[in-house]
Amino acid sequence: MAIKDIKAKIISDAEIEANKIINEATNKAKEIKEEAEKEGRDIKSKILKRINQEILFKKGKIITEANLEAKKTILLEKIKIIDEIFKKALENIMNLDDEPYRNFIKKIILDNIDKGDETIFISTLDKDRITKDFIQEINYNLEAKSKKGNINLSSSYLQIKGGVIIGLNNVKKNSSLELIFKKVREELEIKISQYLFN
Repeated sequence: MAIKDIKAKIISDAEIEANKIINEATNKAKEIKEEAEKEGRDIKSKILKRINQEILFKKGKIITEANLEAKKTILLEKIKIIDEIFKKALENIMNLDDEPYRNFIKKIILDNIDKGDETIFISTLDKDRITKDFIQEINYNLEAKSKKGNINLSSSYLQIKGGVIIGLNNVKKNSSLELIFKKVREELEIKISQYLFN
């Protein structure tokens, strides 16, 4: 699955999840505002004769605080929605069947190999899917592109959720799913937020 497909999936998941969650956040904000307005009316009715100006001041303060609280609640809900969208998108990639997942990893490796004699580091979660045979298949692809076909699979595993780290000497290129999704999120977060909430 290409990065553009990830982006499309993220937008699709956003459409499904957003309406339900944002409606809940909007209702919660409405309740806060209604409670504040009710409190404002109660204060006004109790002390209207004595200090009308103070009532208006307090009512305005309460409504302002309620609006701030409502905005804060909605903002937190927006963040939760976006977090959930990206979490589900990452889970969807991790839960791909072996063949589509390997094709995804193959593309990541081929797009990030410079010389063709790098070492590929993977997660323990991928040790049954990313094998030496799979790496050898990528070496054939590299040779077909006139690169060295000498990449190898490290026998040590890294604490990543998926994807790969590509190492050459002391330099490591991070192509873990976590970093890929972080970059995609940085690119898409504003667009998703505008799409969902405006």
